[in-house]
Amino acid sequence: MNHTRVPRSKKSPAPADKSEVRLPRPSLEKTDSSTPFQQVVGAIWGKKWLIFGMAILGGILAGFAGMARAPLYEATMQVIVDLPSSSAAAGRPNATQDILSATVDGHLTELSSEAHLRNVIAALRKADKQQGPAGSGLAWADSDAGIARKALAWVSTLLPRALLNRQGPTAAPELADAAALKTLDAGLRVGQELHSRIISIGFTDTDPVRAARIANTVAAVYIDNLVRQNLASDQSELASIVSRLPEMQGELTRATERLQTYRSTNGAPDQGSADVSAREIAELGRQISLAKADLAAVETRVEHVQDLRKTDAPAADLAAAIGSPGPGDLVARATDHAQVNGRPATQTDPDLRRTITGEIDGQIARLDSERRIYHAQIASLEERREALKAAAADAVSRLSGLRALELQVDVISQRYNELLTRQQDLLQRIGSPAAGLAILSQAWPPTRPQTLPPIFLVPPGMIVFGLATAVFVLARQRLDRTLRSEAEAEAALGIPCAGLLPKTGRPRARRLCDLLLGQHKAPYTRAVGSLLISLVNAKSRLPGVILVMSGGRSEDKTSLGWSLAVTAARLGERVLFLDFDQQGARITREFRDEFSTSKTSCTVAHFLSGKRALSETTEDMPEMHVSYMPAPSISDDVLHLVSTADRMHQLRETYTVVIIDGPSGPVGPETRLLTRWADAVLLTVRWGETRRDTARGVLEFIGLKEKLPWQLPASVSSVLTQVNLKQHASYRFGDRGDLLLARP
Repeated sequence: MNHTRVPRSKKSPAPADKSEVRLPRPSLEKTDSSTPFQQVVGAIWGKKWLIFGMAILGGILAGFAGMARAPLYEATMQVIVDLPSSSAAAGRPNATQDILSATVDGHLTELSSEAHLRNVIAALRKADKQQGPAGSGLAWADSDAGIARKALAWVSTLLPRALLNRQGPTAAPELADAAALKTLDAGLRVGQELHSRIISIGFTDTDPVRAARIANTVAAVYIDNLVRQNLASDQSELASIVSRLPEMQGELTRATERLQTYRSTNGAPDQGSADVSAREIAELGRQISLAKADLAAVETRVEHVQDLRKTDAPAADLAAAIGSPGPGDLVARATDHAQVNGRPATQTDPDLRRTITGEIDGQIARLDSERRIYHAQIASLEERREALKAAAADAVSRLSGLRALELQVDVISQRYNELLTRQQDLLQRIGSPAAGLAILSQAWPPTRPQTLPPIFLVPPGMIVFGLATAVFVLARQRLDRTLRSEAEAEAALGIPCAGLLPKTGRPRARRLCDLLLGQHKAPYTRAVGSLLISLVNAKSRLPGVILVMSGGRSEDKTSLGWSLAVTAARLGERVLFLDFDQQGARITREFRDEFSTSKTSCTVAHFLSGKRALSETTEDMPEMHVSYMPAPSISDDVLHLVSTADRMHQLRETYTVVIIDGPSGPVGPETRLLTRWADAVLLTVRWGETRRDTARGVLEFIGLKEKLPWQLPASVSSVLTQVNLKQHASYRFGDRGDLLLARP
């Protein structure tokens, strides 16, 4: 529960008649509540010293942890990857960058693989055996070859010897390998420098020299393995090439022989003769096309003239059809002939027509002669063209066979030359093997530790512990279901809160009496007086019978009852402390032993049953001016006594104030009956301990939650006990606890 400011309840004024004094249930006022942020700030501010102390403790612990932890050093070396060959990236844009990225990713994966790390551990152990105890600690930096021979001083300390001894001699090597592998993998860092060809290899260890040794060994072992792998691959490929060279050479010889045989048996046709034949065939085709066009024109002319001859066309048209001589010449010749014969000439003269017809027949004969000539010419040209085509086809066939053999020889020759070139390259690579990457810079022992100095760990430790404490405080208050303020008690229980009592620890009877009677300015004395005065009715009189009952398993009710009794006696009232606590409270025994002057063996049971008079059952405490009636024994049936007794009027007549100390332990039905005797009922709720559901359960059990305020047998209110005033003030509830803490 977040103990923040809760709206206070309104209390109705008491009625005039004492028998009708009733305190109604509180109704919550509409007051300005604080915001959630203010609640959080208030809760944290209330525990500021706890949070501050935990922050200081966190800083101290972080500082000690930093000093106890050995500083870590990281040594880094760099290797550079060779660029891919131009032939591998040919034909694709950005292929070089893609191949380079894939190559770098492959190296990164292999460097971090378990197989490589095991090889590194084996190399370190081998180097440790070769180095011996007399090896120099810095000899590894003189040459690359000494890296793997002088970097294994740490391998023997990777596992506790006790663990190895418990597992037995058989499991010891496996456990040592597993521990060494785990340690190496935890300290190793492999990464690419941005998007470049450079790969950085780092190792973190408490010893800077050892860190540099391991980083260099990781790279050296990896490069050596790559060199061996590449050398083995090149040697295997060279052996394959050497075995294939004789076979390839035989194929080349056989192909060359087939080419020479073909040339000798089929001649040596060339491409020029084939091209000349093609041009001649094309020219013959053109000539044939022209001859066919002329022949078609002659045949068309003959057909046209023959058609005109069969008709009765005019002489002029017939003369125009034969073309030469023209119609005018024929007319002129006919006219001259008629004049010689002595008669006129016309175009329809039969002689003239016969002349024109003879000319047409002669013209047709000439056209037939031309047509036969064209037919003979076309046949001759086509015959020659077919002969050229046959010769060209034969030449092309022989040329294609030659080209196929030449191409086969070229392909076999090219393969043979490639094998020879590859053989030369492999011989060179075997003579100087390469790994595809090279060491760019070696690792040197670092001088600056990677871990922060202990002083830099203090602020984070303070912040973490402070925040953790603040979160714990907020969570604890959110989950707290106890009651800590008057407003909370009124809102949770539905009854008014009469006041609160400061924490007194476990007071003794004498000290409590001296405090109430002698220290009038003390917070506890003021709180009890204020509580008692708050019970005064409209006639300025205290309730005749006050029942004090407990909301939990504590003796706070008995201490409150005695405090009220002493304070009421100090005000001049005749007070009787009526004890119904059959279990016998410690503080009650102390009051009897300290102040009682007339002890009696009689109890409340004797008085209620009528067996003893009032004077016989009471004990006088003249120093406090308080009378005491002892509690009934365990064997007495209090429920029967309370339900059948009717002698409270006698107590009211004799005493002005009767304080009833209710039964302790679990609330019983007799407590419900005792509330009918009381004019006021006080329910004690221990501050910060009594849960609200427990207090509500007590009220429900005794029937005080079942009726309306005006139907209750007595005015019921709660009292907060054992209040830590300083802590209460830090919550800023704004109730009577702040007034009690202030000096009067």
